[in-house]
This record gives sequence, structure tokens and C-alpha cells, in this order.
Amino acid sequence: DLRGTPAVSRAPSMPHSEERNSLLMAGSATDSEESQGLLSDAPRRKPPLSVGAYVATVATLGLVAFGALVSRDGGAYSEHLRVRLSREGASRVSSQNPPRGFEGWKGAPMWDEAEEIPVLFTKGAEDADFVVVGHSTDLGKDKYFLASLHKHGINAALSGNGTRWHWFEDKLMGAKAALLQMSGNPLVMFADTTDVMFNCPADEILDRFEQSGADILIGGETQLWPEIDTYFDMKRERDFIEATSTTFANKKLGLIADAKPAKNGEDRMPNRWANGGTWMGRKESLLDYFDAIESYLVTNVKAQGDGDGFKRACKPYGMSDSEYAKRVVAAGFFDDQTCLNRFVMENAALKNDRVVVDMDGSVMLSVGGTDFSEFKTAKDGSVYWEKTQKAPCAWHFNNPESKKLIPKAAKTFPSYWV
Repeated sequence: DLRGTPAVSRAPSMPHSEERNSLLMAGSATDSEESQGLLSDAPRRKPPLSVGAYVATVATLGLVAFGALVSRDGGAYSEHLRVRLSREGASRVSSQNPPRGFEGWKGAPMWDEAEEIPVLFTKGAEDADFVVVGHSTDLGKDKYFLASLHKHGINAALSGNGTRWHWFEDKLMGAKAALLQMSGNPLVMFADTTDVMFNCPADEILDRFEQSGADILIGGETQLWPEIDTYFDMKRERDFIEATSTTFANKKLGLIADAKPAKNGEDRMPNRWANGGTWMGRKESLLDYFDAIESYLVTNVKAQGDGDGFKRACKPYGMSDSEYAKRVVAAGFFDDQTCLNRFVMENAALKNDRVVVDMDGSVMLSVGGTDFSEFKTAKDGSVYWEKTQKAPCAWHFNNPESKKLIPKAAKTFPSYWV
């Protein structure tokens, strides 16, 4: 069982300080006297920073400063984030010989440049009931994501800092590297670090997930991307997906106290397709998900292109090899949402009601092209989407235009996310 002896060690011991320091410094931090001081073992008092100053400091100094902003006993994040690395078989690692546990990702360009995927753990993450996993090559750029984790006391395991971005296979391999290092079976949410913010504490997210009854809960979006035209005609599978999502939506999780009733014909579940920016489940369920998507991977034929060099992609659900060979899905590039939507469609065909798409933002909301004016403040201070009358816990600003709204959202609704 590769999970028992993964290439990325699960050993709880702290790695050598020089390894830890070099990885923490791999982002935007420097070897200046100030940055070196942040790595001191001496306890520090939590500085009296405003949210604005806190976010600015994170942006300037990167994850080193982020870890040092919180005292050892004063918050969710430790003064030093713990770094764990793969060392097993490091000298043999290449794209054609990936490390143990990543055999399904043979051909990924990442393995020609990195012998391991670094994962940074917050203090307490190892024993936490809920952990956020994200992949970032430079955490110094993810200031709002990090600040929202800090504000709401959420533990995290963050992969990839200091590595080079290739394409979307990197973030899945990074997520798996984090999962393989976790002990126990915590609830884990994967979230894109560049455009997700949180506004609920860990215990509320955990409670909402438990009430969902799902093994895997996936944030939704309004459009299917990459577009697999055959899915639109699969009425049986789509009806099942909508039925399970309706059951979940009817639990009224996140519904504001003074919610307006739906009008006739009003669609309160607009996010019908799986989105790869937020998805969650218990660790073992997510490792099963990885087993599934690794079984979907096929090598691109010449007409499909090489993409970023990985040359592999998830063949869509219900599509024969010959039919797939005639198509160019996402121009030959690997796309994690092709894998995710196949997983959803396949489980719908099996009538597995424990794979659920969150179509109304009961827990996770993809903002997409939503007009900013549709976000309102409820009487209790929570921010909700007018269309669904629900206040989600994770907000995904999932396209280039909505990502620009993040600073505006943080300013318009102060102290809500950050």
C-alpha cells in the first residue's frame, strides 16, 4: 500500500533547520537580517498589526513573515511552519521515473526539475479535524488567502512553495503530496490559493460538511469547462446529480435568517457543474478520488497536442478511445476539471449519492461572473449571495474578472474575510 510508505514522508519529526529555512525563503522572502530574525527560535509576541498592515507584510515578506506574525501560543499559525520533504529515491526521480505514490503522474515535467514537492504545515495541522490544502509556487502572492486562514483559525498544508508552475497537474500532485503526509483521517478542503477566501471558523465548515452526508463535496460553477459536449445529452446522470444537490441544498445550510422565499421559476441552484477550485472530503475519501482520476489518465494522441509536456489527460466519461482520439479537449493540456467532472458523472451513473456538487453555495461558492451588487449583508453581519440567500464559508473568485474583486470585497465588507 503506497499510502503507508509514500515518497513524501509522514514522519512527524522536524526536518533539519537548513532544509526548513531554505524552503521558507524560497518565495518572496530574502536572506536579509530582518528575514533571518523571523526564523529565530525565540518566542515572539503577536505584533499589534491592523488587517491592512498584516496583509501588506505578508505580501512583502512572504510565508516567513506570515508564520512569524503569530506567537506560538497565540493563534492558528506557528512561528515556524513545518516543512516535510520526500527523500526516498530522490536521485532517481525524473518525469519518466516519478517518486513512489506518484506513478500515475509519469511524464509530468515537475519531476524533471524537483525531486520532491515541499509541503508547509501549520502548527496543529497534524492533529486538526479540518485542514485546508492548497498549492502555490509563491505564497507571498497569496495574501488574501493566507490572511483569511489566519483570521478564522484554519490549519493548512500548503504545497509547492519555491517550485516552478507547469500546469494544472502540479496542483493535484501537490495536493496528493500533502494528503500522503497527514496522519489520521481529517476533513480536508482543497482550495486555490490565488482566489479563495474563507469566512467561517473550522468547526463551522466541519459541521456543514458533516450535515451534507457526502463523502466528497465539490464546489459548483455555472458552466462546464472544459466543455465536453456529450455530457449535455446525459440526462440520466445529470438528473441524478441535480437530485443529490437538491437534497443537500434543502438542508438550508448557510441560509440567512431573513431569507426571502424563492419566486416561481427562480433558479436557486445555478452552479450545476463541478469546479476544481474548491472540493473537500475526508483524507481517505480524497485518496480514493486520486486513485480514480489516475485511472482516467491516457496519453494524448499526436493530434491532441503535448500541452505543457505532460502529454496526458483524463479521458471524459462515456467516451470510447477512438472517439476521444478525434477530439482536442483543452488543446491537449491537462485540466483537473476534466478529471473532476468525469468523476462526478461516473458516480452519478453508479447512483452514488455521496458525491455531491454544492450548487448554491451552502459551503463553497464560485463567484464567476456574478455582479458585485448581488452580495449583501444580512442582519447578523454575514455576507450572502442574493440569488441563493445563502452565506457560504469559502468564496472562490474563479475567473480573471472576479479575481479583481477580491480587494474590493475585503474593503467593502471589512473584517469579514480578512
